[in-house]
Amino acid sequence: MPLEPEELTAEMKLYNMIDKVVIVRGAISSDPKTWELYIQGKNLTLDTDRLGNMKQFNQQYLKAFDRPAPRIKLSRWPSLLEALAEDKATYAQAPEESRTVFIARQMLEIVCDREASDDAEEALSGFALFIHVFKDDEKVYYCMPSKIFLPLVDGAGFKILPNELSSAMTELGMKKSATPRVSYCGKQERSWCFIRDAVLRERGE
Repeated sequence: MPLEPEELTAEMKLYNMIDKVVIVRGAISSDPKTWELYIQGKNLTLDTDRLGNMKQFNQQYLKAFDRPAPRIKLSRWPSLLEALAEDKATYAQAPEESRTVFIARQMLEIVCDREASDDAEEALSGFALFIHVFKDDEKVYYCMPSKIFLPLVDGAGFKILPNELSSAMTELGMKKSATPRVSYCGKQERSWCFIRDAVLRERGE
């Protein structure tokens, strides 16, 4: 959606100054997302959580160019962002993992140290992953009771909310969503149920 110069003089000036926009996304939806605005050989990085407010942009522009940014009406800022997103934006993956993704990958690695077994007692003791098939999707999962898994997280030194870690591992294709109840030979336990293929890939099998 091109900007109309007769309506948006200041916006058009800034729009023309911006060579490109790179929208940087993480591996999961909760990861930070940024806009990188390339202006006259310089890169202004804006956090999308605060992108709706011009203050962040104005501060970075002043720091980069030692002069104020073109004065744009606050009400027109969303129109400029929309035009940039449609006309000049490309997408890129963040070069570094977020803390949440790092923890998720580390915990999968720790989980994969255990062999899969249909022995419920071994699984309840934390020595093995319990092989289980859910009726809703008829897929094979390797399950670990929550009471075994969560102390592993603490023992690894990670401070993260269980629901945050569960969401991340689910979105990364490591586990079944939520912590469903699994029957370990009649004993029902809330469990972290890891996707078999994800475990095998991690093991290099």
